[in-house]
Amino acid sequence: MTDVMIRERDSLASTVVIVLDGGTDAGRRLARRELADGRRVAVVARHACDAVEVLHGHSADRVMVIAADVDDPRQWSGVTARVTAKFGRIDTVVRAEGATLRASA
Repeated sequence: MTDVMIRERDSLASTVVIVLDGGTDAGRRLARRELADGRRVAVVARHACDAVEVLHGHSADRVMVIAADVDDPRQWSGVTARVTAKFGRIDTVVRAEGATLRASA
């Protein structure tokens, strides 16, 4: 592996991404893609159980799931505080394109 490839890999590994809509199929796919690319990922869903499958196969130092309503400023503040506490920073926030939220019964 060349020095450039190692620096590129290390750069990705230090990147922290918050994936919104993590409880949707599109959100889970996006989170898995980010993890596969080597990023550290915080997956946010209204209900953590909807996103827990993203955790499988990844170490706890690379991924976390947070239950929150990101439209509520207090909850969003809590999300950013938890992600920063765990990973030390936030580089990107992404929303899954085409995500549709399921209504609770």
